[in-house]
Amino acid sequence: MQVFLPQEIGFCFGVKRALKLVLNEIKRSGKIYTLGDLIHNSQVVENLKRKGIESIENLSQIKEGTLVIRSHGVDPSLIEEAKKRRIRVLNATCPYVVEVQNIVKSLSQKSYLVVIVGSNTHPEVKGLMASVKNGKVCVVKNEREAEKLPSVRKMGIVAQTTESLDNFSNIVKNLIIKGKECRAFNTICRIIRERQEGILKLAEKTEAVIVIGGYNSSNTRQLVKLCRSSGTKTYFIEKEKDLDIEELKGIKRIALTGGTSTPRETIEKIKNKLSLIN
Repeated sequence: MQVFLPQEIGFCFGVKRALKLVLNEIKRSGKIYTLGDLIHNSQVVENLKRKGIESIENLSQIKEGTLVIRSHGVDPSLIEEAKKRRIRVLNATCPYVVEVQNIVKSLSQKSYLVVIVGSNTHPEVKGLMASVKNGKVCVVKNEREAEKLPSVRKMGIVAQTTESLDNFSNIVKNLIIKGKECRAFNTICRIIRERQEGILKLAEKTEAVIVIGGYNSSNTRQLVKLCRSSGTKTYFIEKEKDLDIEELKGIKRIALTGGTSTPRETIEKIKNKLSLIN
């Protein structure tokens, strides 16, 4: 079996930065907590847990120690509340997400209706919504939802950083006619875009694609969706043990990719295992 990998695999810059900050924090004294899983990868989260780093869902669960804000970002008021409680805050929000937060704040201050293209249940989007102080914000995930929005005088559009470019472009086309003044910011992470483009090119010349990553990872699910929409047979697995070798027998050319929270080592191990299939 021939196995093809895109140029970019492994952790993205934001994930590497978050992990480095947390691992450095271990050297300090005191308990470390992450507000939700630091990244969407169960193996990495389990490893952090073994090092004594605990994941919590609510600020009320802790009274002291260090609170790590994960790469997706949070409601800014939560950070302020933690500081008031004298809890040390380590902000590991991805700089790309911070950039979107700043755009959203600026649009809000200038009385734009802020439209976020993405999932309203994703922590990144929740943090973006909380950055809008005038209440003029809405989230749309597809063209159908975009069509239902009312016409307004001023509209500003941003994307969840893990959104697909095609979906964002199609929604912007629908919204451009709904505002007298309409501003769109392509805030999809450059690394996300490159990974999407890279695997689609490989999908064109292979019989199947395996996407490796957390089942709860937004950017990994986007890769799966794109590959399936290309017509290429696509498998979605989280770790090596999820491979069904028998099902893959007979495939001569296969491509592998992973989400931005998927360790390079995991992808390389799966590649080596597939290379042994006759």
